[in-house]
Amino acid sequence: MKSIVAFLSTVVVLSVMSLSTPAKANDVASFLAGVCDNVADDNKGRFRKKLKNAGVKLRNIYDGVTCGGEPLIRYAIQKNANEVGVFMVKRLPSSHFAASGDLEWANSNGFADSEIAKAIASR
Repeated sequence: MKSIVAFLSTVVVLSVMSLSTPAKANDVASFLAGVCDNVADDNKGRFRKKLKNAGVKLRNIYDGVTCGGEPLIRYAIQKNANEVGVFMVKRLPSSHFAASGDLEWANSNGFADSEIAKAIASR
């Protein structure tokens, strides 16, 4: 009898775990799509709200997020999303930009005069 109860408990726990995984995956996909959309729309308020609601800091997720195959800063430069781009530059450590090559990329791709490139250069 105890083995039947243990077996049923295991089945219930495993089924609950398998149901919650797609929900989390959908939440992550929704979060990432929202981040990219807010950068493309240059909506700093919604971008900040998306990060706050997810309970994450930009510096903790920046390296793992790309939009259109580009890192967030480069994507913001391409989309002329100056408000969001400057916000991201202020939130990331200056050591990040020394290693990332974002400023060199901006200069070599004709974006040297963008507000985001100027913000990177001032850091």
